[in-house]
Amino acid sequence: MENKQQKIDLSIISPRCLIRSLMRNFWMILAAAAIAVMAVKVYLNSFRVPEYSAYMTYAVTSRTSGFYISSNLTSAKEVASVFAELIESDIIRENVCEANSELGDFSGRFKAELVPNSNFIRVTATDRSPKTAYFALKTLDELFPSLSDYISDYSVVHTVMKPSLSVYPSNGINERQLCLKFGLAGAVLMAALICLMSVLKETVQTEAGAKKLLDSQIIAVISHESKNSSLKSMLRGTKKAVQVFSPTTSFAYTEQINRICTKLDHESEAKGYRCFMFTGVGENEGKTTVAANTAAALAMKGKNVVLIDADMRKPSLHLFFDHAYTGLLPLNEYLKNGFSKDGLFECMERHKKLGLFMMFEKKPDERSTELLTSPAMEKTLQQLRILDYIIIDTPPMGFFPDAEAIAPHTDAAIMVVRQDFTPACDINDAIDALRESGTDYIGCVLNDMTGGAPSAYGYGYGKYGYGRHERTENASGEGR
Repeated sequence: MENKQQKIDLSIISPRCLIRSLMRNFWMILAAAAIAVMAVKVYLNSFRVPEYSAYMTYAVTSRTSGFYISSNLTSAKEVASVFAELIESDIIRENVCEANSELGDFSGRFKAELVPNSNFIRVTATDRSPKTAYFALKTLDELFPSLSDYISDYSVVHTVMKPSLSVYPSNGINERQLCLKFGLAGAVLMAALICLMSVLKETVQTEAGAKKLLDSQIIAVISHESKNSSLKSMLRGTKKAVQVFSPTTSFAYTEQINRICTKLDHESEAKGYRCFMFTGVGENEGKTTVAANTAAALAMKGKNVVLIDADMRKPSLHLFFDHAYTGLLPLNEYLKNGFSKDGLFECMERHKKLGLFMMFEKKPDERSTELLTSPAMEKTLQQLRILDYIIIDTPPMGFFPDAEAIAPHTDAAIMVVRQDFTPACDINDAIDALRESGTDYIGCVLNDMTGGAPSAYGYGYGKYGYGRHERTENASGEGR
């Protein structure tokens, strides 16, 4: 038991992630509550049989006294005990059924009990039919004079309340309250199960969790950055990308991007690295935005930087830069034609404000792997090494082999890990694959890390996204 308890480390669990999991799966909680309510209704309608009871009351007095004194109470207790055994026997049931032809299908029961602190005996007849219960008790009352001699020689039993029938089931329950309780129980159980699954799937939820779960150095921790939405974009359901060169981007976000730049500067000075690839395991991790902002930040520092969109299956960098790329020869077309300096110059375009060189494509190309592993791509990367930095955005490793295919032609790789998104075991497998590919894996960037309220935006580019978000073609960012 101790070993099992040690596996649950609270430092790797984020309350925000649990809340987000509950919100994301809220429909499951509602479904569980609805199923529980339906189960109750099915049981009540199909298996629970309503029963009706008829009641009458006898008074017991001592033959030596007509007053309700202690002797009467003692006699009542004795009579109640004998009377209960007598009327609950099969003999009484048979006599009652024989005495009344309408009771041939009587399958109910009789019961006698003493009213506390009194000399009254309450007799009940219960059956599925209210009519049958009433006639059974009435018949018993008619037979009572012939039975009283068998009860007691020292007490007198006489009727004080004739048989009466309750119009409501004696085993009735508050159906609304019961449905509410079971519905709430179903919702709570499902919520607990969702939280448990959120913990057991071992995604990266906290920085401490990343250090324990990932076989990786942490380069930077990027907190959640709200997107700047205009009234027009809000009405149309579109959101602008988080851009480090935008004046509305927070200082904290900019500082974390600069921290990545500092890491690249260190690797460049210490090891002579020029070519860096940014990748992730799953879709919507935010790798494109991190790669684009890192390249933009380096360019803003005066570095000569080229940003390559190697995610040819789902190209999105041209959207991130608000369609600023208007190259005469898109990257995929350039690689199809083979390497040439003229083609390279036609493919490359410099951002007017940032000074960043861009090599993008605008439409998906299914020959992505073939193009990225072509001699033209290798030759292009060699030629581009005259620049200070080459930043490459690659497809997610969990879906396509493109990142592993291009990795041998790069100097170093960086993994972007979004909070509570991809299981740590899958991330570690991808890291191992990068290390075995020949590139130098230098660490990961923790993205969208926050302990506050769950983020309300997704990571995608409309029709260019991977399908787990809502965007229109005017959106211009892949998350953060």
